[in-house]
Amino acid sequence: MNTLTANPHLPALAPGRPATEIKNPARHLPWRKILAGAALFVVAGSAIGSYLHYSAGFESTDDSYLEADVHPISPRINGTIARVLVDDNAHVEAGQPLVEIDPADLSLAVRSAEGDLAQAQANEIEVKAQIARAQADVDTATARIAQNAAELTLAELDFHRTEALVHSDAASAQSLDVSRAAFNAAQAAQQSLVSAHASAVAGLASAQAQLAVALAQIQKAGAALETAKLQVDYTIIRAPSAGRVAKKSAEVGQRIQPGQPLLAIVSDQVWVVANFKESQLARLQPGEKAEISVDAVKGRVFTGVVQSFSPGTGAKFSLLPPDNATGNFTKIVQRVPVKILFADDSADASTARLSPGLSANVKVSVRR
Repeated sequence: MNTLTANPHLPALAPGRPATEIKNPARHLPWRKILAGAALFVVAGSAIGSYLHYSAGFESTDDSYLEADVHPISPRINGTIARVLVDDNAHVEAGQPLVEIDPADLSLAVRSAEGDLAQAQANEIEVKAQIARAQADVDTATARIAQNAAELTLAELDFHRTEALVHSDAASAQSLDVSRAAFNAAQAAQQSLVSAHASAVAGLASAQAQLAVALAQIQKAGAALETAKLQVDYTIIRAPSAGRVAKKSAEVGQRIQPGQPLLAIVSDQVWVVANFKESQLARLQPGEKAEISVDAVKGRVFTGVVQSFSPGTGAKFSLLPPDNATGNFTKIVQRVPVKILFADDSADASTARLSPGLSANVKVSVRR
């Protein structure tokens, strides 16, 4: 038996075919598979390189949360709740009534203040009348002084003329006594009229002072009335901004006092606070565009813009800031809050259910 055909790993010899024509098995290596593997390796490398190049143009973080303004609502006055006009989680507009306080007592205060104001105004009218009378008395006293001044001048002339006649024996002493008495009476009357004039002037000044007091009373009563009306306005508690109602604890019949929390309004305007590592901040700039995905809203990517950076790290503003001035120091990468605003046409808080506290993933484009 031929030894070549006895080997099971060699092909059998065809009859009449010499053994030297057997082909080398090494020539049957899978060259096509090797080439296909090499091509696949090149494609995978190219894809990985493209992905690395693409990802190098972004800074991302999953340490991000939605934030919004939360307005606590509390009363400004004491009172009893008459009506609660909103429900939990309801959407309200700015200025919409939320809670109504019983205004009965405050309405009485308004009417009382109106009465005080009317009384003060009547007092002003009376004082003005007194001023008019005092002014008339002053004018009368002035006229009397002028009239008596003429009589005094005449009495003085008559006295001196009579005195000259008496010295020349042309008139009797009795005539001199009569003219002297008339002259003295005219002087006394002048002094009396001057005193009366001074009294009238003082009365006018007093009336004018009373007018100032009356005007002050009117102003005080008017302020009291405005305060009472303002207190009535405070019985209607209104929404400071558009948003949704949260943490409602107001109930009808509840006795409340100023500063007591009744509910909160969560503003419609939301934004993202993304806590980036300090090593990422060098590539971030205000105005850069961002892609935002919220865990609560699947399948939707929102667009945003980097607005500003916090002036300190999150740890710096914590309740117990870290103190690194110790012997045992371990460096920890800090995170800085970055405020990112939603684009105007990207998110609608009332329809997209974007609420403060929700988790988000943020990717900021840093290509320039």
